[in-house]
Amino acid sequence: MAVATTYDFQQQVRQMQANVDLILTKAPVLFGLIGNGEGLTQTKFEWQNDYLNSDTGEVAAAADADATEIEVKEGDGVKFTVNALVQNGLEVMKVTAVDGDKITVQRGYDATIPEAIDADAELKVIARPRPEGEEAFRHNEIHDRIVSFNYSQIFSRYAKVSRTQQQVHTYGVADELNYQVNLRLQEMLREVNNTLIYGRKFQGAGDSQPRTTGGLFAFAQEQGSVSVDMGGGEIEAKKLNDAVEGTFKRGGHVNTIVCGPNVARQITKLGGDTIRTTRGETTSGYQILSFMSDLPGGAVSSVVVDLNMPKDRALLVDTNLIKARYMQPFYDQDATNPGADYFARVIRGELGFEIKNAKESVAVLTNISKTVS
Repeated sequence: MAVATTYDFQQQVRQMQANVDLILTKAPVLFGLIGNGEGLTQTKFEWQNDYLNSDTGEVAAAADADATEIEVKEGDGVKFTVNALVQNGLEVMKVTAVDGDKITVQRGYDATIPEAIDADAELKVIARPRPEGEEAFRHNEIHDRIVSFNYSQIFSRYAKVSRTQQQVHTYGVADELNYQVNLRLQEMLREVNNTLIYGRKFQGAGDSQPRTTGGLFAFAQEQGSVSVDMGGGEIEAKKLNDAVEGTFKRGGHVNTIVCGPNVARQITKLGGDTIRTTRGETTSGYQILSFMSDLPGGAVSSVVVDLNMPKDRALLVDTNLIKARYMQPFYDQDATNPGADYFARVIRGELGFEIKNAKESVAVLTNISKTVS
């Protein structure tokens, strides 16, 4: 038998996207649910967040039914304008002045009955009527668009087999090196998915400190996303709805709950609670595939089990706003040293994550019970 000095695809640089798609189909994780954004030309990349301004403010201090000055929470004053009509229970108030986070109102507008206002109560702006003939320019609640940024990260794996291994015919394996490449690719995709969840952004500092891309928990922390503490207990319908509502009040929404198996089982238990759900039949019974929140009109979120998620946390996200942006799509090429008694391939790709509107469209559930009763 001739000495093996090469293998079938040694001279090829192979694009691995088809392999990636197949792996994600067989073992779905969060990374497989997001789309691809524009290709990168710089290792640091930026994007502008697009969001709807919230029409709901929260009261900072309680006010009597005859009080005309109302203090709202920090930053909420911009949601109100002069002449705006504001709902307080069944009462309608008319805003006559805005001074930072303090609004002056006319109580009991149009013969509605004034009602006392509790601290933390919600005031909903139902209309912002404008007078005829006003000037084109006026100040209102619109904010400047916020720019966020992230870095690209290089992901790599190395597959190697001895020349003897490559020559030996293994049952069910047509090409040992190609088989090992696909195993290493699976490992690399697991790392990419973990980075999407846990990654921290760092610009790098030379060869010894490579760049890293930030993930969902990092952006949630950085931008002050909604966070709901479960107090060490199992998922509760009310607190789950509170998290969804928290994003809604900021002008965003969520469509996916990403969690570990224990949290998914806890959500399944809510099938008999007040929360509305969609069930899927399985060999072991039913499981919750999605739920509809108790917001007006409902907000449907899919439940996605990802084994890489921590057992005591869950993420509520809008997957439409999360994109993978590639500097270099995944590929593999020969990495065999001349004269070595092995064949090797290196698998490599470089990408970063664009996570828009993290403040408005991400919520974190924390301190969840790691067990299910």
